[in-house]
Amino acid sequence: MKKIISTIFILVFTFFACSGDNNYATPEYTIEANAKFMNEENFDGVMSTIHPESQSYKMTENLVKKIFETYDLSYKIEKVKLIEQNDKEARVEFIQVTTKIKGPDFKNNRTYGIHTLKLDGNSWKIFSTEVTDLKFL
Repeated sequence: MKKIISTIFILVFTFFACSGDNNYATPEYTIEANAKFMNEENFDGVMSTIHPESQSYKMTENLVKKIFETYDLSYKIEKVKLIEQNDKEARVEFIQVTTKIKGPDFKNNRTYGIHTLKLDGNSWKIFSTEVTDLKFL
């Protein structure tokens, strides 16, 4: 009986873990997921990490489409640090390295910034981003 219950639990967990729900339980997980989806050129995945009420939602849609059409880039998160959080909003400091794999001229860079995330239901989503420094590599 224990074996059957364990098997059912594993199957249910696997189903929900692999489902397309994209529930981002922590702000840090959202940032990591965003970079993962960018690396995979998974447009829907990327957009699932952006808050639908963000003023830059439509601009982000257009920019991501253009990047995926034009380049093959690598995104690596070097630092993700939660700097403040309450029950509705969080601020996360990040460092991201973006390098070109192929495509036209592109300046590899290290971006320093702060993402502001807000809850969308139970899921943390990127609401805005402030770039505090940009260094070309």
